[in-house]
Amino acid sequence: MNLRKKIFYLILFTLFVNVNVLAVILTNEEVEQADISLLTDETKVFQSIGMGIALSLAQCDGVDLCSLTVEESEIRELLKALDSRIGSLILKQEEAEDPDSIDSVITAYMNERDSYNAHLEKLQSITSTLDTDIDLLEEADQIEADFPVESARNEELLDYINELEAFDDEELEDDEDLEDLPELDDINSTP
Repeated sequence: MNLRKKIFYLILFTLFVNVNVLAVILTNEEVEQADISLLTDETKVFQSIGMGIALSLAQCDGVDLCSLTVEESEIRELLKALDSRIGSLILKQEEAEDPDSIDSVITAYMNERDSYNAHLEKLQSITSTLDTDIDLLEEADQIEADFPVESARNEELLDYINELEAFDDEELEDDEDLEDLPELDDINSTP
């Protein structure tokens, strides 16, 4: 594992440890009945998840081959949850006695939504780059497969090997008698 990945996982682990264990993403029903402090805690959870996504995207930024640890569908689900929170809080704000406290939570959710939208755009640009690279590799493989010269060479080599195998070992024995050959000195001295 390279140093960059180790640092990424260390930071990600630290982020999750620092988040309150009881802090979770609330269901829509829980949001309706949640108080401001619980909603504020949830914005911190969204912020921590967003930091993890940012780190995941950063490890693939400018890298030719990279396996992403986050998917577009996951970010879209988180965006839906954020939009739902914002919508329900706007309705809750109209009925609240202290609308300013809800306004600060709405602002925190909106900031996270903007951050997630930026993450989604970055993810789409990375995946389109990776898809383009994969398409180019597949096209190169297809071009090599369609190129007939290599297969012709392989057939010629196979034919040659088959011809060599057709000879028996007996046929390859030297049938000349070594005694009949002139000495090396005699060959060099003849004009």
